[in-house]
Amino acid sequence: MVRRHGPILRTACAATIAFTVFVAFCFEDLALPVRPVLLLWFLAGILYTNLFEYWVHRFPMHRGLPLLRHVRRNHIEHHRVFHGENFRTRNPADLAHISGRFWIFPVLLAGHAAAATSFLPLDAATAFLTACYLHYLAFELTHWLTHLEDNAVDRALERIPLLSRVRAYQIEHHRIHHQTPMEAFNFNPPYLGDALVPRALPRPVSAAPKAPALALPSRRPAARPLILYGTALLLGVAALGMAVFAQGKSAPEGSAPRSKA
Repeated sequence: MVRRHGPILRTACAATIAFTVFVAFCFEDLALPVRPVLLLWFLAGILYTNLFEYWVHRFPMHRGLPLLRHVRRNHIEHHRVFHGENFRTRNPADLAHISGRFWIFPVLLAGHAAAATSFLPLDAATAFLTACYLHYLAFELTHWLTHLEDNAVDRALERIPLLSRVRAYQIEHHRIHHQTPMEAFNFNPPYLGDALVPRALPRPVSAAPKAPALALPSRRPAARPLILYGTALLLGVAALGMAVFAQGKSAPEGSAPRSKA
């Protein structure tokens, strides 16, 4: 069992430890009690991470970017392993190609925490980064379970009507991506990037059968990153404006940051 679930345990534990260290480091400076305006920052973090997930999957993982070629190589291997009838498996050798490297979230958290705490109040930045952490954890765990055949979690979810439908739709959405790698880049609902950005152009069909299309791309799809960036900017500005407005109204009633002992 440890061998089979080792990769996801390392990834999830590293992300949780990194986030816990961040919260512990700034806990004494957080303003208490928690204010309703922080819910807006939490929502902004969810929207941001959903678009970030789309962007990373579509561009660094599938198209390749300078200095990030290894990201694409690892993702190509993921598609080669989980292709066709092997979309779901219990083979430990195959399961090693699902979860991200354990150091990815700590590195991303460090960069985002430095930026967020530079431009936002500490409690707002913490709410934003909490949403990012939870979204990442949900992504890694559900992605692992999506490729793990006959797992106990999915068997339990099948007994809960609403959750079983959401989970089945998530699995099918990701199955579409493995069948057609230039579609369905989002994994976690609400599939914001897939809904807002036009689909890539269909790839030409070759007469000779080949391995997964991602392995030997004959033509890069038409990308429209300006649409994605514009959408992310509009959503970010809207959430930021709402949060700043609400925070300004509640400022007279808000409590000052706690002083260190």
